[in-house]
Amino acid sequence: MPEFPRTAFYETVAHMAATLGADPVAFRAAWDRTAVDRQTGVHPDGMPGNLRSVCAALGMAAPSDAAIGAALAPRAAMYRRWFHPREGAVEVLTELRARHVPTALISMCAPDTPAMWRASPLAGLVDVEVFSSEVGLRKPDAAIYTYATDRLGVSPQACLYCGDGAYGELTGAAAVGMTAYLIRPPDLNAAEALTPEPERDWRGPVVADLRELLSFV
Repeated sequence: MPEFPRTAFYETVAHMAATLGADPVAFRAAWDRTAVDRQTGVHPDGMPGNLRSVCAALGMAAPSDAAIGAALAPRAAMYRRWFHPREGAVEVLTELRARHVPTALISMCAPDTPAMWRASPLAGLVDVEVFSSEVGLRKPDAAIYTYATDRLGVSPQACLYCGDGAYGELTGAAAVGMTAYLIRPPDLNAAEALTPEPERDWRGPVVADLRELLSFV
């Protein structure tokens, strides 16, 4: 999947603040501080719980269910707009399946992501799905990579890992023995990159299109 643009993402955060009557600067800072909680599934009820925790941290009254729904609506709309397969993704995964090459997804994500993935054209095209918000592990911790390889029944050294470099994922993959590739499309707008830890200084191999990976498998 392509990453959400930074502008689009923070527009949804500003909408949450406005809907709930919070100071926009303080709300955004509190929202950013709960990123790890979102990504590791701390709140059993997902995004509503995360939003309530932000309000509590700001000393606000607990919002109603209706207010939570209205605050999160633009975020859901953003997902619907941007949550689509990266060019070549379906083609590559379909071909790997035809070659009987086992595949896994390792995603750093909030609790609203897994359901959207499972409703997308990519559902069923990978053998193992690892969502950080479901397993409570994050990149670049070694455990999230070995969680996937253990479920695949292969060693990390047998794996090719490809990602956009968010959260130090490539160095994390390489550290456990995977061969890591950065995907950097030629039309990438680096200024709009959302993730806080991109592999700006990655010295390993790079591909511009996922279909390039088929020649390495």
